[in-house]
Amino acid sequence: MTVEDARRKIALLRRVSTDKGALAAEREAAYRLQKALMERYAIKDQEIPDGQTTSRPFSLNWDYWKELLGEFDLSLTHFGGRGSVEIGRNIIAHIRLAANEWWIEERTPRGRQITVRDRGFDTMRTYLKEHAPRGYSFLRR
Repeated sequence: MTVEDARRKIALLRRVSTDKGALAAEREAAYRLQKALMERYAIKDQEIPDGQTTSRPFSLNWDYWKELLGEFDLSLTHFGGRGSVEIGRNIIAHIRLAANEWWIEERTPRGRQITVRDRGFDTMRTYLKEHAPRGYSFLRR
């Protein structure tokens, strides 16, 4: 790896954040890796280009959402940058990947209506804890 490669990687690592879907542990790992690269290649903060100059922005992928929904035994269907998941009989969650955005559409006697709109994994996890169907086990302990 050259010094230029290290600078580019450090700039990309600086863009990892929970706002973009990374977990706290992933954010911490990116920070530590960034510091290790800076120390190893003797790079100063001023030498790192802004993350905006890269030609390909950080993009989320569906694995994060699948893992989150898997915690609640829900199955994600997606095509391109949009996905959806059924939460019970009358509730569908829609996800827009590029914006890290989701909204809930509920069936009412008047048709479908959007009831909740938010961004990020943590807010979706909070919603699912309250509204997702619960799985029960009949095992004896």
